[in-house]
Amino acid sequence: MDILIAGLGISPSEHLTAETERCLRQCREVLYLDTGPVTKALLERLVPVATPLYAQAYVPGRPRLSGYHLMAARVVEAALDRGPVAFAVQGHPLVYVHAPVLIRRMAQALGLEVRLLPAISSLDTLFAELWLDPASEGLQVYEATDLLLRRRPLQPDVPALIWQVGNLETRLHTTRRSRPERLRRFVDHLAQWYPLDHKVTVYFSSPHPLVQTLAEVVALGELASIAGALHPGVTLYLPPVQRRPVVDVALLAQLDDPAHLERITQG
Repeated sequence: MDILIAGLGISPSEHLTAETERCLRQCREVLYLDTGPVTKALLERLVPVATPLYAQAYVPGRPRLSGYHLMAARVVEAALDRGPVAFAVQGHPLVYVHAPVLIRRMAQALGLEVRLLPAISSLDTLFAELWLDPASEGLQVYEATDLLLRRRPLQPDVPALIWQVGNLETRLHTTRRSRPERLRRFVDHLAQWYPLDHKVTVYFSSPHPLVQTLAEVVALGELASIAGALHPGVTLYLPPVQRRPVVDVALLAQLDDPAHLERITQG
């Protein structure tokens, strides 16, 4: 292994897995993307050198994509010079994190071996904290700006998660707060399938065990009134407007029929 790509979980001090910890100890350096107050000290207990990348990669007014390329280049350069090294990010390393994809492409071109480990993402914490079972009614998941760019239709009978509402309508990095006008197109798009009085949840999983998770319920039509609180880490949860009725009643009758089970299985 030349490069380890690892997730630290949403709350690194609580979510770091034993497998990730063991693999990090095999690395000479970890380059990491996280601004948590305990992350650097946590990583320095496991790896001789812990190098933060956030301040270099995310510059106000610059495209976020340029930051992803910078991270990937720094990680691959470190692997060539002093591997094995690790790239560690908050959450899961493939959930709304593009740099690992670039690292893998560059590493393949250079003949470097890459290993990626899973971790707890904000999707996992959302399931637990909102008591959402994706197997019950299904689940649709979209990125907020992509939803508008592609004019994606939604199914109002299926739970929906909209990621990165705080990054709406720009590829440039900024720490500035959103104006209410930023939500206009977004709310208008959702209003094609959801009534404006439909209750939605503004969700942000706490990165620290002593900080409470944000789970604020508001009407869809009132979302613009809290635009300033919708930072890039916020996910919007839209519960179903109604349940879709069963159409195939013949199949429904067969679900608990032993004879039907015999017909569709063998051995």
